[in-house]
Amino acid sequence: GRTHFKVVIKALSPKEVPRIYTPRPLDRNDGTFLMRYRMYGSVRKGLKIEIFYGDQHVAQSPYILKGPVYHEYCDCPEEDPEIWQNIMSCPSQEPQITKDFVSFPTIDLQRMLKEIPTKFSQTRGAIVHYTILNNHIYRRSLGKYTDFKMFSDEMFLSLSRKVCLPDVEFYLNVGDWPVEYRKANDTPAPIPVISWCGSVDSRDIVLPTYDVTHSTLETLRGVTNDLLSIQGNTG
Repeated sequence: GRTHFKVVIKALSPKEVPRIYTPRPLDRNDGTFLMRYRMYGSVRKGLKIEIFYGDQHVAQSPYILKGPVYHEYCDCPEEDPEIWQNIMSCPSQEPQITKDFVSFPTIDLQRMLKEIPTKFSQTRGAIVHYTILNNHIYRRSLGKYTDFKMFSDEMFLSLSRKVCLPDVEFYLNVGDWPVEYRKANDTPAPIPVISWCGSVDSRDIVLPTYDVTHSTLETLRGVTNDLLSIQGNTG
């Protein structure tokens, strides 16, 4: 069971003493165990990961994770986005994104600036206008119900700490309902709005819900359930 395994993680260099939280491995109840850790400081040389069963090393333990290894809040973005994409094994094309943008063969930013504030931000408006410039995040709230921008803020800020983002401007719907229902061949054509929600008859470009991004960023810190912890609480 989970009580027989122990994981010890420490910096390779004795001169580096970051705080690292390492809970007991999670038993996935399929013969495998899930080891998690959260760093509260970065290391330059790397990490030494020791896995024990009782007092015996498991398999090829200790394992060496070459540095640098950064903690979540290290403001140290990779300047070359292509290098970061290669390290993260990002595909050159994502089928879902390609499909989502079929309805928008061209994007008119000037039209968006004029139309979105009046069409989508009144009454139940929950639109946030984001601009990323020189890897800084700027936003303007449009509407009464934009409190959930805290979740999109933390997502974009987290990315900007890891990689220098391209200069870009977009609108995010932080409400619980899609906003753009016009079809691609309608006149006027639909406007691209990023949302956390959608439907079969809406054109909103859907992101993973804020529950997923927030629980991922706060894993082993501010939340109880995340995409990893639930794997140790099934069946």
